[in-house]
Amino acid sequence: MSRQLPLRPQPGEPGDDPVAGLREVLLATRPDAGVELVRRAYDVAAYWHQGQRRLSGDPYITHPLAVATILAGLGADDQTLCAAMLHDTVEDTSCTVTVLNRGFGPEIAAMVEECTRLDQLRGRRGLKVARMKAAARSADTRTLAIILADRLHNMRTLQFLPQAKQLCKAREALEIFVPFAQQLNMDVTRSELETLASAALKRNRRARTASGRLLAATTALLPAATRTRWREEWLAELHILPTRRDRARFAAHTLLGIPRLAMTLRLPAVASGQGR
Repeated sequence: MSRQLPLRPQPGEPGDDPVAGLREVLLATRPDAGVELVRRAYDVAAYWHQGQRRLSGDPYITHPLAVATILAGLGADDQTLCAAMLHDTVEDTSCTVTVLNRGFGPEIAAMVEECTRLDQLRGRRGLKVARMKAAARSADTRTLAIILADRLHNMRTLQFLPQAKQLCKAREALEIFVPFAQQLNMDVTRSELETLASAALKRNRRARTASGRLLAATTALLPAATRTRWREEWLAELHILPTRRDRARFAAHTLLGIPRLAMTLRLPAVASGQGR
């Protein structure tokens, strides 16, 4: 049986105000904000996320609080801030949409449900990009803002992820989330996402080995349109292998397959030219 929605949990040490920073932002951007409602959303999120920690070691609740604070700085309304606080409860805890609906009403519950649906889209990178963009066409713009703030905070703390995941998150930021930010005219968010993602890709682009340099050079055999994607994927895999022998084996196996892959990738273009 799932836990009942708490009336007023009290996370943290006595006298602490974990939402003090958020209050300050709201005072500057929206002095008439419903601070008590947003604080109740924080308390409920802290209740459901209790005991969970991020890879950094911080309590998990610091993440939704950071997401809500980012949105508060952009002038988001009370409902969006509440949904931001609660956006991971349905996906990562035993909390349900029904519980949120009972505690905060259908509008906030629906935004949390939509955040969960968008975050659970899966597939290879190209498929995921297509799915996310298709789903975004019918999504509440406030939900997209939450998703953007969520990714922005994750990009700010990217260093705690394995390097292969850093590359994946950085590419997704550029391919999916930067266009979302442009769509919503969130220029500051777009700029920071681009900066953080580009820095991550630059940091991780090359494995510091002779095998990595040779592998990167040999991708010149591939068509230009796909060259960067394959190079980054191979180098990301190479970079996380634990020993020099493992990296050498992976590089040798991949190098042997590159000519055949190049021919396969060029076949559609050749066939298209013959059909004219």
